[in-house]
Amino acid sequence: MRAHPSLALIANAGAGRVRASTVERIARVLARRFAVTVEIGRSPEEIYALARRSAGRADLVVAFGGDGTASRVAAAVAGSGSSFSVLPGGSTNHVVQLLGLPADPIRAAHALTGPVRYRRLDVGRISADRVLLFLGGVGIDAEIVADASPGVKRFFAWRSYLIPGLRHLGDGPWSFTIEIDGARHEVTARTVLVANGSFLVHPYFRLGPDIDPSDGSLDVLALTPGSLAGWVEVFTWAALGRLWRARSVRRWRGQQVSITPCGRAPVEVDGDPYPDLSALSVTIEPAALTAVVPAFSRGVGEERANRYG
Repeated sequence: MRAHPSLALIANAGAGRVRASTVERIARVLARRFAVTVEIGRSPEEIYALARRSAGRADLVVAFGGDGTASRVAAAVAGSGSSFSVLPGGSTNHVVQLLGLPADPIRAAHALTGPVRYRRLDVGRISADRVLLFLGGVGIDAEIVADASPGVKRFFAWRSYLIPGLRHLGDGPWSFTIEIDGARHEVTARTVLVANGSFLVHPYFRLGPDIDPSDGSLDVLALTPGSLAGWVEVFTWAALGRLWRARSVRRWRGQQVSITPCGRAPVEVDGDPYPDLSALSVTIEPAALTAVVPAFSRGVGEERANRYG
């Protein structure tokens, strides 16, 4: 096991579970193994700038916040030579689950000071300062993300999306042009998802049988229910953990993805709404990120990608 002599902790002061006292405790735990510097950001732009300054200097750059924080830090670290990890400070912490880290930030910090291994992850590049690390989409999923109350998310985690989900169930559909590796598809859908991670909202609700953030590809899923009956079918298959089997779900895979709605549609990336984007274009960067993860645990879907048929 190779030691990391230097570690930069990038904390998001606006994340639901990030407190000054918790940051101090985490820094003390990490200092048992690393030379730790702590940076506190208060906006996505500041978090990216802090991570960019640390990338290539610190051996390990750790994001402490939610999935949006992890995504911004990963955008700065990818390809820099620094390794990456994340501590759970948000409401759903999908990236933490994907990497097999504990759900408690202090326990997760302890895990990084113990035996670790290195996992190469793909990232979906959107722009110089933005990547898709886990999941993005255009349509009602972005409306749900924007509508979920931060206070409710803090206490109810993924369940906080249920009420906004019901509120926006009838929105759309939108007409989309989806281009995947040069092939063009015209689709009418309620939402179109781009997945690097393997599940939606909760690990049980898997998006596909073989989605893996290390496979060099992005998965695209269009949810096309045209009626309440169509939604019932989607929810039934989702409840069975096999969303991809629903007739109202279309799925593709590729390295370059562009999703363009006809007219204005909301966009989200890794749980953060992006009102400045009117379309979503993502290019996979295979194995661009080296993640430090606990040696003796596995992330959601890891080494089980072919378990489901």
